[in-house]
Amino acid sequence: MGGVHWQGRWDPFRELRNEMGRLFESLDPFPGARRVAQYPPLNLYDAGDRYVLLVQLPGVLPGDLDLAITGETLTMRGERKRAEGIKDDQYRRQERPIGHWARTITLPDRVDGAAVAASFSNGILTVNLPKAESAKPRQIAVSAAGDESAYVPGREVNR
Repeated sequence: MGGVHWQGRWDPFRELRNEMGRLFESLDPFPGARRVAQYPPLNLYDAGDRYVLLVQLPGVLPGDLDLAITGETLTMRGERKRAEGIKDDQYRRQERPIGHWARTITLPDRVDGAAVAASFSNGILTVNLPKAESAKPRQIAVSAAGDESAYVPGREVNR
């Protein structure tokens, strides 16, 4: 029978918790201050035989980037420099971060560190991370056992 999935019986305490959460959220004077965005923003996806990392780095020059890989960890470091000719007292709004930054991410599997390649174009850093052979799925052949001592479900083994 299709339809709506019932989540169990009514729980007044669950409803009270939900309502209290909504109440406290509405009283928060700094709702945006609680959420901290990591810099730089990135996407990591599985492309079959490799992972591809796309990192947004507008205003950063390729020479100001440093990438290091150790096992399943990739560390990126860099610097976004202040625009030349603009003094601090001239800014009326400054939302783009400047200065040194570092970000370390854990990769889903081991990668072949010797084959990692990176390119930078239009403010986007692209890092190709080929999967290590041990991380790639492999087929395992199953053969019939001719050995009488092999375990067969439902058959008693005499020793």
